[in-house]
Amino acid sequence: MKMKKHFVGRESYDPEQVGQLCGRDEVKGIILGDLFCQKRMFRNGIADLILLTDQVLSSGKTVIYQAPLYVTSRNADEVASVLNLMDGYGKESYVIVQDFGTAEMAACDCGSIRLIWGQLGRVRERRYSDDFLLFLKEKGFTGMETGDPDFAERLRSFGLVPFFNTAVLQYQTLGRICYVEYQTGRCDPGLCHTGCLSLRAEHEEFEMTVDGYMLGKKYRPVPEQTLREICAGQNAELIVRENINETGE
Repeated sequence: MKMKKHFVGRESYDPEQVGQLCGRDEVKGIILGDLFCQKRMFRNGIADLILLTDQVLSSGKTVIYQAPLYVTSRNADEVASVLNLMDGYGKESYVIVQDFGTAEMAACDCGSIRLIWGQLGRVRERRYSDDFLLFLKEKGFTGMETGDPDFAERLRSFGLVPFFNTAVLQYQTLGRICYVEYQTGRCDPGLCHTGCLSLRAEHEEFEMTVDGYMLGKKYRPVPEQTLREICAGQNAELIVRENINETGE
């Protein structure tokens, strides 16, 4: 299937691979940055992230910076350094965020960087309300990651650009999702109607995370027919996930 111009996201990079991607006409930009630790994506960690960001921007391609899932005092200076490097080129680029503190950092200090809400930016009820999407728009977000064509259409209705992934990251996390079961020792659909049973069954096959570390994360490829429809449309950006499910954690 012929892909429209797209962004590429990989699990790992080296300078040679980045150079090859920058030479491909169909690639409009590259996603750089690991959710948890830069040494998992780059041999030399944050140093390679900065060097490869400069390499991509110097080639004329666009960078989408994947900000860490947890931005704290430990890594906030590194995040700010990458954002400032990108903004220094004066060209439109993007950052994928999962929290509003990082979004505010980018919006206040880096005028050329556009905001994308990431696929791991979960709300408490695990569903995105209309109010939440309106809030993203009011906060100046350009768009949001998704792999769901119906949700992509919903994003468009709020003036947000879908950044559509060819493969969706899936995982399961430790936590209590049913308070009725916690109180009564059983989860009875007759007692509440929040969909916890179906939600739990939907995610049973996936691996788990402990303290934020994904154990054996994997991607679910989006059906080819769905991708054909996305490629035929004009109102979505496409993110092609390459070399997925090749490296374990």
